[in-house]
Amino acid sequence: MTPATAKPLAPIPAREEDRLAMLQRYELLDTPAEAAFDQITRLAAKLLKVPVALISLVDRDRQWFKSRVGLPVQETPREHAFCAHALDSDALLVVGDARQDERFADNPLVTGDPNIRFYAGAPLRTADGLALGTICVIDDQPRPPLTPEEEEALRDLSAMTMAHIEARRAVGYLHPVTSLSNRFRFLADADALADDPASGSGMAVVIDAAASQQYAELTRVLGQVCADAFEVDCARRIAACLPDRTRLYHLSPARFAFILLSGGDGDLAATLDRVSAAVRNPFQYQGVPIATSSGIGFVHRSDVAAESVELLRAATSAAHQSLETQKPWCAYDEEQDRAAHRAFLLLRSLTEAMDGQDQLHMAYQPKVDLRTDRCIGAEALLRWTHPELGPISPAEFVPLAERTALVRPLTEWVIGAVLTQVAQWHRRGIALPVSINISMLDLGSGDFTDRVEALLARHDVRADWIDFEVTESALMTDRAEVDRQLLRLRRLGIEVEIDDFGTGQSALSYLKDIPATAVKIDQRFIRSIASERSDQIMVRSTIDLAHDLGYLVIAEGVETDEAYDWLRLHGCDFGQGYLISRPLAPAAFEEWLAAGAFRPAAIQV
Repeated sequence: MTPATAKPLAPIPAREEDRLAMLQRYELLDTPAEAAFDQITRLAAKLLKVPVALISLVDRDRQWFKSRVGLPVQETPREHAFCAHALDSDALLVVGDARQDERFADNPLVTGDPNIRFYAGAPLRTADGLALGTICVIDDQPRPPLTPEEEEALRDLSAMTMAHIEARRAVGYLHPVTSLSNRFRFLADADALADDPASGSGMAVVIDAAASQQYAELTRVLGQVCADAFEVDCARRIAACLPDRTRLYHLSPARFAFILLSGGDGDLAATLDRVSAAVRNPFQYQGVPIATSSGIGFVHRSDVAAESVELLRAATSAAHQSLETQKPWCAYDEEQDRAAHRAFLLLRSLTEAMDGQDQLHMAYQPKVDLRTDRCIGAEALLRWTHPELGPISPAEFVPLAERTALVRPLTEWVIGAVLTQVAQWHRRGIALPVSINISMLDLGSGDFTDRVEALLARHDVRADWIDFEVTESALMTDRAEVDRQLLRLRRLGIEVEIDDFGTGQSALSYLKDIPATAVKIDQRFIRSIASERSDQIMVRSTIDLAHDLGYLVIAEGVETDEAYDWLRLHGCDFGQGYLISRPLAPAAFEEWLAAGAFRPAAIQV
């Protein structure tokens, strides 16, 4: 199935990296609502007589709305953004009826909420000619072209918006809470030092005094006054640890920075140790101690490109690594940075892969009945061959997709591909159920079963021709919604397997509550089953308990005759693994079946 994405994608502006750097410098993204911007969008909706008006900022992979009227969401993917098509032109972008425009007809924002039919946008362009985004108006009904008066009004609104953006930037370089130099001053100072040979190489240090979710929770529970007091206290503590004449910057909520111009690694380590100890000490608010996680990262100017934005990005990346690893501080790691960059490239490429015909494909690994040695089905496994990077492991790209909005179209692509194959096999007399892996995010979606039912109808596939495999940890994420979706899938007639059982958070006793039909024992318990007594005890007890509760048991990772024989003797129902077959392309799977499938060695009793 082709996923729902906008086609064709908007062209990337010629000065894209300069444009993105400028967008960051304006410090608009992910900031709270501001009355002046909201007044402009309300005026736009009134003047143009439309239900939706937006001030849209086009980031690298999203459009984020600084102000919005009539639209509940804060951002959408860039590949869906009408505004991304307006960046390279001074002219207004006007779409009278999006359903009749090949650029937007298949766009999810057209085919679904908010059901865009009419769009008109004016670019928000800086004095350097770089478009930050647009001010735009939207209707869910087609409309005629704008009148000259309406075009003039939209251009005036664009000019008003940019005037306010520039005025906002010119207000000053001080953070309103701590009165420290802010991010704009940091970038300006870093650029100035880079142009001064006398300043030496130097280094930038970023301090995250609290993880972002901790700061958000602090604000939510105790209020903004407490959060402000926390930041003031952090600023005081950090400043007390710095060498003389070292300026401290307040970059964003709970994030600080400073620049060291000289001193050896010993001086740096001593400074970072002092800062780390200071920020890790619990913050006292009205007699209540509040502890937070902290991260400190630094980067030598010589280790990154000269631009101040890149220097700050590298130091922030190191601070994030410090938070993740719970180390007091971390140096910028180019290898880690490359890994993060690769992850970003994979996510961008994955959208293209789902649109194409020759990158993503499915392989099918057979499952056999351990009592009869007969093939009873297969597991569908996603494979990706990148045109430049070669084969990409699902263990690498699937978790990345699960952290973004790509997980939904990726799951639908997989289900669609498997249903197409299953329908073909049934027409040719191959009537074997195929298992499909689904994400915890899929089960957490209230409309997942509805979408599955629609896909089954579209491909003319019966529900009992497929199974779903769900990881045990996924079942523990949101039990109420997961159980509801699993029960609905079961009512459709779809079997459900608990994948990787024994590796997640739940105890075996949770089996009595999970609306599934089979348990799949993780391969780490199977590979040494013939020789490791601890594995034998765990697997045997799992088989017995699962059977007592009415579940079938599947063992994955069956790679030796000894493991196969042990599992058969101890009542395991089904097996899957390299001994039986590696994952196969559809044609190879058919050949494997035609050749007689799996023939195990005679079991010795």
